[in-house]
Amino acid sequence: MDPHCKWCYGTSDAIQQLYDTLEGKLQFEVVPAGMLAGDFAQVQSPVYAFAHRKLDASITKETGKEFGKGYSKTLENKEIMLDSMVPSRAIMACRAIAPQRALQFAHYVLHARFYDGKDLNEQTVYLEICEKLGIDKEQFFLHFSSPEIEENTRQAFLYADKYAEHYPTLIYEEDGEMDILTEGYSPYSLIELRLSKLLKRNR
Repeated sequence: MDPHCKWCYGTSDAIQQLYDTLEGKLQFEVVPAGMLAGDFAQVQSPVYAFAHRKLDASITKETGKEFGKGYSKTLENKEIMLDSMVPSRAIMACRAIAPQRALQFAHYVLHARFYDGKDLNEQTVYLEICEKLGIDKEQFFLHFSSPEIEENTRQAFLYADKYAEHYPTLIYEEDGEMDILTEGYSPYSLIELRLSKLLKRNR
């Protein structure tokens, strides 16, 4: 997934439902993808806003996921840099100290961007999420600011680039063998059906 991926936001409820159903039975791992990192980072603009409002409407129609008024108000803010690195580092920091919370943390990041309209470069966004999830803020920022997390984030980008062509991509891995469950949006019912078939095959 990527923190700036609107289809990841649209699919987040289905993924969360899958996690809630299978928590304790399967291990879940969130991999941020770096979609807008480095040379691909971009500043919002009126042209960007015009194009993306149409995309937002399509995503809501397909997924049922609403984009918030806060997001709509900040969509044309030219001071916001869309850069995947900062929110991805935050997700990786959560993975390091509270891996069982990483999926929910990532979903809160998506909600902060696409519902509340928050600037994901602001560290206060992650303080609020840590508070919601009961994650120690001091420990979080110690990891978030570390060179190790920055390197781990870059490695996550490489991993995502190797295995995923679209976001979100859901991969089932067992004994080193990988099967793609979904690429892009899929409803929960379809994800659950495909996973059930895989689990039966691997028994």
